[in-house]
Amino acid sequence: MNERRTSYDRHLLYAVLLLVALGLVMVFSASQVIARERFNSPFFFMYKHAIRVALGLVALYVFMRVPFGLYRRLSWWVLASAFVLLAAIFVGGTGVRGATRWLRIFMFTMQPVEIAKYALVIFLAAWLADGRRPVTDFRHGFLPLVGVTVSMALMVGLQPNISNAALITFLAMTMLFLGGCRIRHLAAFAAAGITAAAAVVYLVPHVRERFITLFDRARDAQGLGWHVNQSLIAIGSGFVFGEGVGQGRQQYSFLPDAHTDFIYSIIGEELGIVGTTAVLVLFTVIFVRAIRIAKRAPNSFGYLLAAGIGSLIFGGAVINMAMATGLLPTAGLPLPLVSYGGSSLVTSLAAIGILLNISTQEQQDTAPRVRAPAGRRLYARRVRATARRKGEVR
Repeated sequence: MNERRTSYDRHLLYAVLLLVALGLVMVFSASQVIARERFNSPFFFMYKHAIRVALGLVALYVFMRVPFGLYRRLSWWVLASAFVLLAAIFVGGTGVRGATRWLRIFMFTMQPVEIAKYALVIFLAAWLADGRRPVTDFRHGFLPLVGVTVSMALMVGLQPNISNAALITFLAMTMLFLGGCRIRHLAAFAAAGITAAAAVVYLVPHVRERFITLFDRARDAQGLGWHVNQSLIAIGSGFVFGEGVGQGRQQYSFLPDAHTDFIYSIIGEELGIVGTTAVLVLFTVIFVRAIRIAKRAPNSFGYLLAAGIGSLIFGGAVINMAMATGLLPTAGLPLPLVSYGGSSLVTSLAAIGILLNISTQEQQDTAPRVRAPAGRRLYARRVRATARRKGEVR
């Protein structure tokens, strides 16, 4: 296949750098009061976040230079490593507020789920682009991928981390669709997922209470409804232009996790509708550029890898923003590239580096940019062959 080297996608890079810079400012603004109270320095969290930003930018540069085809050959090892890290949580993980999601390795603390999500993207892209086990084959192509996805989602859900388990399932369904999965197989998977989600909501008390609170925030305004109520107060008080950076009231411990899961609420309070809209636009730019990179990718693996990374980052951002605005139940899911948190930030920037590497290689011809995924191509050939045998195609 004819390919040519091009410069990296600068629009994608600029959007990412703007979000990271905004994150530095807003993490400091949201955490300065609590940092002064706990550590006698308003810059405590900002310094740590700045170090993680530096590490993430190094990771972005490194992964931007590594040919993306390497991940195809290492996909099984990447997936196995992710499962090992997830399993290690149940042996030596550390917990916060009843959830065991963190793993301490030497001096570093990490969340394995952040690595596992991108490992799943790489594995699914490699399998779907292979073609030897087409996804249209339910037993040998579709079912193994569902098994891997369900296993990972189950391990993440048991931490418990229901929001990331749901995101993993959504990600897999998106990639299976792009990879040529038959709609009836995908519909069966979706139906099973919805049934499992309904069972979790009914059987797990804290999940059930969060869903009830979603529709009746006054029911437990001082408990489960506190986060979302304070979040809506923050966003509402910002109006159009906000109260100014560092001038918000929610930093005074009214809104828990202000610099992590609810950083979008602080942006709304201090930068107003202008700020929240700008964040949404920047994430939309990242998604659109990722899809453009996917369409111009030199092969099916690059197409699926770029589309998967773009969907994961954009999907995580949409869920976080929907949670902050009361459209979804409260969940421990950070805003990618913006929230305080090393694992999410570094892995997201590394994934952006992979996208940038794919963007430097594109097909030389202009139409069409990418062939259909291997599974869909094989399915189309089978349909034509069957039609010929029946005499419908001469």
